Amino acid sequence: MLYPRMIAWDVSTATLPDALERYMIGMADIYEVSGISDEDQANFFNHTRSILSAVGGVGTGRSVRQTLSRGSALLKKSQIDGLNLVINRAATVGEYDGREARAEPGALQFRDFGRLSSTRLEAVDLMSIMVPRNLAPPPLLGPDMHGRILSPDLPGVRLVKGLMQVLIEEADQLTEAALDSAIQSLLLVVGRVAGIETPIGAPEISTVYGSVRRLAVDFIEARVRAKEVTFGAAETAVAAGVSRATLYRSFEGIGGVNRYIQDRRLHHARDGLRRRRDMQLSIAEVAWSYGFTSMGHFNRLFRERYGYPPSDVPPADIEPEIALSEGPIRHDLLSDWLAEIGTQKA
Repeated sequence: MLYPRMIAWDVSTATLPDALERYMIGMADIYEVSGISDEDQANFFNHTRSILSAVGGVGTGRSVRQTLSRGSALLKKSQIDGLNLVINRAATVGEYDGREARAEPGALQFRDFGRLSSTRLEAVDLMSIMVPRNLAPPPLLGPDMHGRILSPDLPGVRLVKGLMQVLIEEADQLTEAALDSAIQSLLLVVGRVAGIETPIGAPEISTVYGSVRRLAVDFIEARVRAKEVTFGAAETAVAAGVSRATLYRSFEGIGGVNRYIQDRRLHHARDGLRRRRDMQLSIAEVAWSYGFTSMGHFNRLFRERYGYPPSDVPPADIEPEIALSEGPIRHDLLSDWLAEIGTQKA
């Protein structure tokens, strides 16, 4: 996919009789949609505008009142995992890993796509940023961040809201490099507003480490996809053309290079389990192909990472009868994009 890319539509049941059905199908990998009243079903509308880049996406959405959930069944089958930052202009109430949270209109909300959530929106009128887990700052995906809500009265939240608004309005006019930098800078501001003190190095040092990390993750991704299991930090450093010390420093902000390699192996092993047809391959065979020689070790790491055992991963869904490519509502493009960049650069 070429970046940046804009996808947008503005539809209703008045112009597209099956708009609600298409919306439900398109959203299926992102959120389970429920709680739409009969009146709202008859008068359903959806307006979406999103700009997608290689490091994250920003956008706006408007629709009828509804509940958006990521339950245990969806978490096990969804390819989506990462950070969702939301500012909704209407009040919301939700549960996040069993903790209730209420948000005033205009509050900044943190959601982890990899954790249980259910949010009731009295109206969908939001600005949103989505970033896959491997590209998001780890502190923003900490266990205490999921479901966290920052008051709209905080000066920092007003700043974030203004920056999001400008970025959304101008995103399609920016170059790919400028858009990537803007999203990364906004995430840094969000972290500071949330009280996360992330050290900032000199711009030149940050640029060097960023370049090293991009070379390294390209190498890692290619090796994991090819199911090559005998490489590690030493080979990665050689591929990036740096010393091991420099490689380690470049990955400090995202948990370390060895943890990153392990996480990518788990990611692709989970995807391999999802793609099995008629369960031709055993769990052990899939795990072995991605470098996990001990089932006990694989089961423990998998459960720690995803919250459930590998045996609970369901097979991929059968494609819906509706040909989404023929319709204007394409939330499936959002989910495909987020899954795609979730396997790429850090």
